[in-house]
Amino acid sequence: MSDLADRLEEFLRAPLAAAFFVVAGFDGLDADDLADPATASTVAATAVGELEPWTGEAARVRARAVEAVQDLRPLVRRVLGDERNAWWDAPLRREAQLHLRGRDDRAPDPLAVPVPRGPLSAWETYAQRGEHVLITSTELPVPLGAPVRSGAHAVLAHGGSDWQPGYPVRQQRLRVAEHARVAEVHAPGDWHALVARCGDPATHPGSDPHLADSGEVDNGPAPTWSALAADLDGVHLSFAGLLSSLHVPVTSAEVGTTSLWSWEHEGTHWVRSVFTGVSELAALGQPPEVAEHASPRW
Repeated sequence: MSDLADRLEEFLRAPLAAAFFVVAGFDGLDADDLADPATASTVAATAVGELEPWTGEAARVRARAVEAVQDLRPLVRRVLGDERNAWWDAPLRREAQLHLRGRDDRAPDPLAVPVPRGPLSAWETYAQRGEHVLITSTELPVPLGAPVRSGAHAVLAHGGSDWQPGYPVRQQRLRVAEHARVAEVHAPGDWHALVARCGDPATHPGSDPHLADSGEVDNGPAPTWSALAADLDGVHLSFAGLLSSLHVPVTSAEVGTTSLWSWEHEGTHWVRSVFTGVSELAALGQPPEVAEHASPRW
């Protein structure tokens, strides 16, 4: 199989990628529409909301999305083969990281990110993130002043996230040092490999029972962030990684089953300050205003 053929089958099996294309098809969007990064990001935010695990219908919706996307195979192939979408798989862009922090957020200052210490907490296993990480999202190649400038902006515009920051939301552009060590997650196996590298499956307390009951999600073990910080400064989930990895279980004898579920947009989780520049941008006084994408009749 060619790389494109492999990637096509991976996306057709992945619930979020499937929901992304089903939402796009339901709205009448074509490959040209999805080549616009802001459009693709807002469709992805809508799809993430469609798959949220707390409805009691999440497992059925995931299965229905994977079933429905089979009729959209030509669209998926065109989009994945479109050179305009090369940014989907791009590694971290060090000069274009945006950090958004609302009035009520407890995110650390970019120049004072505390390095994780000690064992993994139950909350960190559930949330699949360090308690004091700093999160950035890559600035999209969109016109100055565009409402959606990153995946984080798309999540704010959608409004269906657990992240409900108090406005105004502060915006900073961060420049990442060349020496910063960043793990890349472009596929579900990359998240599994990160857990194998930096996790401690022997101490895994078990997946969250509420996730299992409501959404049939087995979140599995997570990276131990203090161990990760020994050789890494951050973990970058690309846009392709988001679409292909969310809600996709991967199992091995070494680790057991992992399933990334909680990350909502392309972004990087930083475990220490590795920034050589911080630029303040105009604050957001309200959520970005974008055209809403309709919910498919699952």
